[in-house]
Amino acid sequence: EQVGIGANVSYGAFSASDGGVLVYSSGGLVNREFVWLDRAGKRLGVIGKPGVISQPALSPDEKTVALKVGTDPEADIWLQDLARGVMSRFTFGQKIASHSVWSPDGSRIAFSSYGTGSARSSYIKQASGAGKEELLKSDGINATLMDWSPDGKFIVYRAFTARTNFDLWLLPVEGDHKPILYLQTPFNETNARFSSDGRWMAYMSDESGQNQVYVQPIPANGAKRQISTAGGNEPQWGRDGKELFYVGADRKIMAVPVKTGGAASGSFEAGQAQPLFEIDI
Repeated sequence: EQVGIGANVSYGAFSASDGGVLVYSSGGLVNREFVWLDRAGKRLGVIGKPGVISQPALSPDEKTVALKVGTDPEADIWLQDLARGVMSRFTFGQKIASHSVWSPDGSRIAFSSYGTGSARSSYIKQASGAGKEELLKSDGINATLMDWSPDGKFIVYRAFTARTNFDLWLLPVEGDHKPILYLQTPFNETNARFSSDGRWMAYMSDESGQNQVYVQPIPANGAKRQISTAGGNEPQWGRDGKELFYVGADRKIMAVPVKTGGAASGSFEAGQAQPLFEIDI
């Protein structure tokens, strides 16, 4: 009881050793607030009010933030209007709603929904809240949406199996929604993000024994580039596609200049990672 939750990822803050020893942070999910910072880490403003909130997803026009409000087994997605400071509820029902992903034009939001002990399902709903949500797929409890491709055709998600751990899949938004395997190894691949031109995928893998950020073409061909050098996670592309950001093992936001020539040519260059500031998570 009262196992802490990492608000940045909404996972339980615990770990078990092979010898049967459990270590955890107590306290449950405490109130958090989201803030704007500049590239030097200077605080510029606050998003909404502090609360039991997690998993922020900024809309493409940067006017709205989708947030998971509450904790399991009761949590919903709410939309925070950044200009007016008003928060409105987006999902309703007894199930847990989480992991919001915006469509590239900002008109729709995909999210996961599940009940305690049940399979996780994926839905799409108009960002305006109008109409009912559309079922995309029903999958295992460990399937998690991550990003929507710039052309609007695919959503990348991760799914777990005992044989290959977390793998990355592409879910077609239209048609029969039959998943397409993107990357599967014996290791964990997660936190995937499409590049701004949709030709490359940044993701985290622990294949080296440490979490590191990599980039591969779409579709994956094994020609991956390691971006981080001393540990990294949570990659995010700059809007212009000329930078790739990630959180280092020392909790510093790192910025890496990148140059791409398209996945077909295989041209991808990454510059030296530069620390911006340290975050408190």
